[in-house]
Amino acid sequence: MKPFKIIAVFVLGIILGISTINAQQTRERNQLRLQNLTQEQQQLFQEQQALIKQNRETLKATLTAEQLAILENTELTKQERHEALVATFTEAQQALMANNRDRVREIKEQFRNTITSEQRQQIRLQLREHKNTESGNEIRKNIREQRKTNRKTNNSNGSENDSGGGKGKGNG
Repeated sequence: MKPFKIIAVFVLGIILGISTINAQQTRERNQLRLQNLTQEQQQLFQEQQALIKQNRETLKATLTAEQLAILENTELTKQERHEALVATFTEAQQALMANNRDRVREIKEQFRNTITSEQRQQIRLQLREHKNTESGNEIRKNIREQRKTNRKTNNSNGSENDSGGGKGKGNG
């Protein structure tokens, strides 16, 4: 039994180490993005991030037990969970979502209006660089594999009548 515990602790240590490294890399990327922005732009960007987080928390506070169960259902893809959740929204939750969307859109527009053409070009270059990196390609590959696994799992569970076709905008 001791070798099992040692292996479990070792695996846990590796997982924690990897997640810490990923968090640091994400933080560094965000700092690089903010580095090319003026103080006003950084403030708008941070306001937008805070607003999105606040909106998410506000919506979560209004969810019913049924809606929370939909969110926790790992048998559904992210898109299917979203569609199922939105279908159960009350009028108040729909109004909250519409209001949140409008407020975020306004802040994004304010941010866009302050960006110079050089900053736009730098942002596009950073996005292209990340898109072509190994980690970006690996993320896309993992998502495709996860979708295939989910489809196979759903089909083997007796849901052959729902092949998943025609629901999304593409297969990734």
